[in-house]
Order: sequence, then structure tokens, then C-alpha cells
Amino acid sequence: MKHIKLPINFSSVLAGNPLKTCSMEESIAQFIMMQITCKYGEVAGKPDFGSEIWELEFNQLVRVYEWEEKVRKSLLETITKYEKRLYDVEVGVSLNEFEKESNSQVQRGVCRKADISVTGKIVYQDLPFHFSTTLYISPLSQ
Repeated sequence: MKHIKLPINFSSVLAGNPLKTCSMEESIAQFIMMQITCKYGEVAGKPDFGSEIWELEFNQLVRVYEWEEKVRKSLLETITKYEKRLYDVEVGVSLNEFEKESNSQVQRGVCRKADISVTGKIVYQDLPFHFSTTLYISPLSQ
């Protein structure tokens, strides 16, 4: 089975070139990344598609473990609901702070990064699936 590789180059397609394809694993990873980076309400007709990340991005009143759990639960819900090619899905989220280095005092600051991992099994092949990414979010001034 062939899956469309993102992003789609519409100019190339309109010029008569075939769409680029990818493996099922890459297609699932692309879809999960879309779910991670979408804000709730961004996808028409699917108000629950996305993640809690963008609701919490600049909220500094939420404790780290609460942030991680809210994001983990939101991703688990959206992946379970919309990614039907996976089952036994587990999501891990770890929020860490690090100091951004720069030659300029103006550019210095503390940044946060979210390490996200998703594991599960592929329905059609009953093979293990692993995905991980890191998002750099909300620089905090010092």
C-alpha cells in the first residue's frame, strides 16, 4: 500500500509529476506530527483534533508534571481517536528547561523543550511502531 508523503508539492503535481509516496510507518509518523502541531479547532469539523500543547504554551502557572500529563492525555486521546492504523498506543511527554546560549546578552534566556514519544502496534502488520520528536517551545526571559 502506498501512502502520500508530506508536504505535497502541488506545482510538481500540476506539472504532471506523480505524488511522492512513503511507507506506512512514515505516514503514521507524519500524521502524529500533525496532531502534535495542531491547535484544537484548527482542523475544520474536528474540534478535538490536536494537542493541549498550544493551550498551555505560555502558561507559566502550570507545574511541569501537570503540563506533561495534560499534553500526554490530550495526545493519547487524539491519536487513539484519529490514527486507526495503530493500537495499544502509549504516549510519553517530558518537559525540560535549558539555557539558550548566544553571543549577545539580549538573546540569552531559558527555553523549554518537550520530548514526545509514541509507541504502539501497527494494525495491518502487527509490528511495533516507535515515534519520537522534540519541540522547542516558549522561550522564557530571565
